[in-house]
Amino acid sequence: MKNILVSKTAPFLLLACLLMAATGCRKNFLDEPRPTQSVTEEEVFRSEAGVRSYFSGIYSNMRTQWRPIAAVVENSTDAWGYNSINLARINKGIDIINPGGWYQFDYRHENREPAYRRTRFTWQFLYEIVNQTNVIIAGVAKSASIADAAKLQLTAEARALRGWLYFELAREFQFTIAKDPNAPGVPIYTEPTTVENSGKARGTLQEVYNLVNDDMAFAITNIGTDRIYKSQINQNVVYGMMARIMLEQKKWAEAADAAQKARIGFDLDAAAYRSGYADMEETDEVIWGFPQNTIGMQQSLYYGTPSSFYEKTGNGYDNFYVNTELVNNFSETDVRNTFYVTNANSTNQRRYSTNKFGTPSADGITLITGETVPLNETDFNEDLPMMRVAEMYLIEAEALAELGQTAAAQDLLFEVQTNRDEAAVKKNNSGQSLIDEILLERRKEFYGELGIDFLDIKRRQLPLVRGGNHPVAYQFSFAPNDDRLNLKIPQSELDTNDAISETDQNP
Repeated sequence: MKNILVSKTAPFLLLACLLMAATGCRKNFLDEPRPTQSVTEEEVFRSEAGVRSYFSGIYSNMRTQWRPIAAVVENSTDAWGYNSINLARINKGIDIINPGGWYQFDYRHENREPAYRRTRFTWQFLYEIVNQTNVIIAGVAKSASIADAAKLQLTAEARALRGWLYFELAREFQFTIAKDPNAPGVPIYTEPTTVENSGKARGTLQEVYNLVNDDMAFAITNIGTDRIYKSQINQNVVYGMMARIMLEQKKWAEAADAAQKARIGFDLDAAAYRSGYADMEETDEVIWGFPQNTIGMQQSLYYGTPSSFYEKTGNGYDNFYVNTELVNNFSETDVRNTFYVTNANSTNQRRYSTNKFGTPSADGITLITGETVPLNETDFNEDLPMMRVAEMYLIEAEALAELGQTAAAQDLLFEVQTNRDEAAVKKNNSGQSLIDEILLERRKEFYGELGIDFLDIKRRQLPLVRGGNHPVAYQFSFAPNDDRLNLKIPQSELDTNDAISETDQNP
């Protein structure tokens, strides 16, 4: 049997989530007991408001400390919601250094074995939400009281999220589809899972992407632009998801079109960069993200929040540093140059820290540019951007460069560069040099956020080579498509799913 069961007879939703439809579940994870009340499927799908409340619960669980139904992996800082997936990717790349502490095993590429928490968490977390989207899709279809127009909107949102989650599963547990579309992907479930269901075998990567593409095509046709909060998926977000998905498949024209449409109504915002876009509702840069609030909603990752790992005031874990090779690519006038010296030895692994995340403190710090700024400290209320305008510009630029539209690609790239650095000089690269420049710009723009350096290495089948001031023991030199870049299938899945055996395991 699958390990993503919701209920034997009907899906349940925590009553606390339903009662907080506008803001998500109100919980204090530090001292509040876990609620046991629930409502039935019939009540959830009696009205559009009921389904919207279910969505609120899903979005809430995605952005906070994960509490799985199976209660196998929880209460660990490196397995707290969607942000943990991003932080793991950040640590598996080339730009962030982790001398020790949380996520150190991801940094060392030692965290992919079947029984390890990283593998179990990623699989269970994503599949649990997949199941919840299937619950919505099936429940909305059967509802006799929800209007047809509302059914289309709700189903579109659920299918967008489902398609996105399968894309994430494919990226974690297999190489890019460009390497081998017939490689084993992940099991595909399009109906709610109950104890009566049997487990499914690994579909091919192409079969997974067929579902992803179908879900996105349905979503973009039927979803609207209205939403209450930026955590909700709307048409802009779906286009942004499509831009990433099409880029992965080397569908360059589709990627460029989706990226352009994703940023309609949004703008680059250099001024908010040094706050890590911590208040996403107050900036036009963030297209999609998750809010945090220790008051009001009482939802926060607390010490699992990004600034806890980057700041150096002693108020967080303070264990992420920045590779000198990345730092050396920034000009003194680039607003993204947020680095300061934390070790005088130029080869020390703790040489550079970033002031990109957190909230200003009373203390000052001198950046390597010579500028003195307030030192940022851990902010438990900082929002978690998941998609920004700059990425859409850079996706479109890469796609157009691949299509041979060099001048247009150069212009898009330079628009980002001049927004971040008024003194930027256009390089007018072409061919592979232009692609390389765009990939570097992605690293410069998103260091510490999404793990784009790691994802691009997998996507473009590049070697993973660490240099600079990474510790000698972890100056890896992986060939393209090294097995260590993929997670293995969790042992719990092998043990409970009769359709998957040890022979189906990733090497």
